[in-house]
Amino acid sequence: MSTDLVKTYILNRSSEEIKLSLIIGGIEQTGTSLITLNDDMVLKDYQGDLHQKVIGQNDNLHQKVLNIITVITDTAPNHNHTDLYVLLEGGFVTKGYKMEEEVQPGASTVYTAEITFYQF
Repeated sequence: MSTDLVKTYILNRSSEEIKLSLIIGGIEQTGTSLITLNDDMVLKDYQGDLHQKVIGQNDNLHQKVLNIITVITDTAPNHNHTDLYVLLEGGFVTKGYKMEEEVQPGASTVYTAEITFYQF
């Protein structure tokens, strides 16, 4: 699989919050994330999983771009599998995306996601 993701996330016509979750895997792997929305910093050097971080609202995210850079380091003693699950909630539908990669023991890999918000 790939470690790069480019998607469009469809918004609804409400003021409901859009929430982002990031799940670092596999088991016992560690990760650090940098998240921006257009040119605004959302989170910098965020360690580990992220649960339901409010990014904005449906009615103020149209054509904005969410960028996520996550570095996952192999710290698990029994395997070299890394993955990142990106979950967006609150828009037209809930969407989840999984990226994964095998790395050398002790190595790191960079995952990137670019998500453009769009409202019809």
